[in-house]
Amino acid sequence: MRGRNWAMRALMVPAATLLMVGLIGCGDDTAEQAGDPAAGGNGAGVGSSKTPTGNFLSTEVTEGGKPTKLVKGTLISLLFRDGQISANAGCNTMGGTAAFTDGKLVVDSLSMTDMGCPGDGRHEQDQFVAEFLTAKPAFTYDGTTLKLNTPEVTMAFGPREQVQPDLPLEGTRWDVTHVTQGPAKGAPDDPNAAVSAGMAPQNAYLELADGKVSGSDGCNRFNGTATIAGDTITFGPIASTKMACPAAAGQNPLSVLTGEVEWSIDYNVLHLDNASGAGLQLQAKTEPTGAADGASDGAAVTPPCCKTTPDGTEPAVAEDLPLNVPDKGTPASDSVGAEPGPDY
Repeated sequence: MRGRNWAMRALMVPAATLLMVGLIGCGDDTAEQAGDPAAGGNGAGVGSSKTPTGNFLSTEVTEGGKPTKLVKGTLISLLFRDGQISANAGCNTMGGTAAFTDGKLVVDSLSMTDMGCPGDGRHEQDQFVAEFLTAKPAFTYDGTTLKLNTPEVTMAFGPREQVQPDLPLEGTRWDVTHVTQGPAKGAPDDPNAAVSAGMAPQNAYLELADGKVSGSDGCNRFNGTATIAGDTITFGPIASTKMACPAAAGQNPLSVLTGEVEWSIDYNVLHLDNASGAGLQLQAKTEPTGAADGASDGAAVTPPCCKTTPDGTEPAVAEDLPLNVPDKGTPASDSVGAEPGPDY
């Protein structure tokens, strides 16, 4: 993951608060050593001098000895650092304290964000992974491959940068999935502070290339300057069409693209945060690559925010757009460069 920190992002639906899930040590304590097959281990974890650190992505998941397919477009991500674990299975992020002790991964409890992911099995997949991680799975680690085992479930992981490198910031179409609000930059640290996440407008996206930003706020097209330096993007004035669109659900993402904005990428998810704490979560429409059979069943899930034109092509990106006001005497719906807005 590239960006300013590795910590779990507590994205939540409006007014939601951090949910502590009751996932307290549901493992079998009758066989504590990884060398005991009854504990799901094979002996290799006992006395290992290697302790997994860093970010890992799933390459194989089996249950009852048979490959288990994950929800389309998802992999299981684990991040170990400073005695903490952060995990994501395609919807919510979960985290807590973690220790590799006596050949086992010991995670007593997990906190979990409360984002709604109904309908495609991601919520159930979250629960499956959370229960597995708190079941004290046996582990083996050879410095590259991490394997976690319970009597019924086995998960194999590889280094994230090898399994699935981050997509490039520039040249990627990023679809806006959430508009977020967190603490302002420089605000005192508050361990109880949460980041709220509101719905983004349909069809909102942006692209960065050659010092410019272009895209759509879900109704109007926009472009402007965007200077990338390290983990910061400095946005200049944004020009956009001024189309009169029906009232659209979701918050306008353009308010985030102001001044210096910090960015980070976790494979195909881009986070943007400005000085006020306002932010965007965006996702590239790509599918996981490098996953072994059983890790995923292929095609990516297109976020509900993102649609294509009726012929299946992507909407055109404007090169030269009018200023953010229509010409005097010109109705907003007839602004120069305006095109019919999307259906909501």
